[in-house]
Amino acid sequence: MRDSVKGSLMVAVATLGWSLSGMFVRALPRLDSWTINAFRGINMALVLMIWIFLHYRKNAITIMRTPDKIAMIWFAFFFVLGTSMYIMAIQLANVAAVASLGATSALFAAVIGRWWLGEKTSSIFYIAILLAIAGVIFIAKGESSQSSTGLLGSIIALGVALAFAIQSAALRKYRDIPMEPAYVYGGFTVFLSVFLMHGIMQPTWQEYCILLAMGAFQLAIPGVFYLKGAKYVTAVQMVLISMMDTFLNPLWVWLLVGEEPTKNTFYGAVFILIAILATTFLGQSKPNNK
Repeated sequence: MRDSVKGSLMVAVATLGWSLSGMFVRALPRLDSWTINAFRGINMALVLMIWIFLHYRKNAITIMRTPDKIAMIWFAFFFVLGTSMYIMAIQLANVAAVASLGATSALFAAVIGRWWLGEKTSSIFYIAILLAIAGVIFIAKGESSQSSTGLLGSIIALGVALAFAIQSAALRKYRDIPMEPAYVYGGFTVFLSVFLMHGIMQPTWQEYCILLAMGAFQLAIPGVFYLKGAKYVTAVQMVLISMMDTFLNPLWVWLLVGEEPTKNTFYGAVFILIAILATTFLGQSKPNNK
């Protein structure tokens, strides 16, 4: 199997796991976004620590003490920022709207990849930006008419897209370094930050089991696949593949609780997906493997 195909499949598996986020959040209606994010973060960290010690064995301690602290801090910071904003966005806006706005991360990744990594993209990218902006306007308008918090949730979702694009670029930049510890440090940082600055609610045993599953299957396992896939595909390709979340995330929520997206979300998603498809098939990026 070609490396590019293998990498694409790994990123696709990661996306499948990430797309469960809305379903998990809707299954925890009593808990606030801070508590959900804190517990899913620490559970992800614990699961990944087990993975590191099972996978790297004697080298596990060395891996956890990776010499490139800048790479760890860079990635962990944007992970903490992005994951925190994501849970807030889902609780403020429709899951379909947040997922659709998250699709703009592919466009952010193209800019960052070109500027930071030297991964060039076609000029079709600029046309894609205009289409994506049109989609964002449709979605934001629909959310603002739905509730007073929908517009704020849409704005936060754009911040999530930018943070995710930077994370993906960092994985490409430091693809020769085991980055699992960055997820671990990020997970513990999320929990401690929420605990110290905001406080957390006490989950029931059933709620904690859901949070444990969320940390494992929605963050830890997908994170490992995404890290591995980053070795073989460009930052913009990674993010483009992850845009399957745009339709998978609302699908699971619709099947679980019957949450239907607004018409504006549908129209906006079409614009954004056209932009992504255009950059995928008309503006292929070439990896910079230096």
